[in-house]
Amino acid sequence: MEQQRPLVMLGDDGRQFAEAAARLIGSARYGISIALLHDGRRIDSVLAALRQWSKRNEGGSASVAVRLLCAPEVLHTTSVRELAQHVEGAEVRVSEGDLQEALIVDGSSALTWSRQSGNDESATLVTDLATAKALDLLYANVWRAGRHVPEHLQGERLGTDVTRRVLMYLREGHTDATAASEMSVSLRTYRRHVAKLMRDVGAESRFQAGVRSVELGLLPRER
Repeated sequence: MEQQRPLVMLGDDGRQFAEAAARLIGSARYGISIALLHDGRRIDSVLAALRQWSKRNEGGSASVAVRLLCAPEVLHTTSVRELAQHVEGAEVRVSEGDLQEALIVDGSSALTWSRQSGNDESATLVTDLATAKALDLLYANVWRAGRHVPEHLQGERLGTDVTRRVLMYLREGHTDATAASEMSVSLRTYRRHVAKLMRDVGAESRFQAGVRSVELGLLPRER
């Protein structure tokens, strides 16, 4: 019987990477940890594998903890938060810490990748237990320092006066034209603010954006 190599270089083979990600996630018994630092096809493959795993397990397994650690720019350019809402046991945190992009399963195997130059990416399948555990320990340390999504949104993206004013107009049901006039901005600029804020707070409607702003502590509750 051929012995499995502890490190397998996958190079730039997208299909091989996607298959490896699906295989690892499918083997999870108690933990799936993912670090996403740059937007790109590797992230798409990992999230697609997670989505398929979730569907096969009817929303995921309660016994498997899913952790998604994202760089700020990734959080807002992918469907990470939307996906997490449909995966049982999933939690998303935001970090600017130094961490290798990786998929770690059960602390015993991992898939890592990095952008070398331009759009070229290399990937490595890690089956060596000691190496996988070291990656898992590093991930855990950065995870503990990561911020929950509401905290990140409030502190980094949604804490400005302009943002609070737009959210207030949404909650109070002002028309776009009225709100834009009161803010002394063009209608197009105001609508761009609205579209961005709806993405940031994970709202599908303007009314929901107002409700979510209260839930996240961005606006006070009405008495």
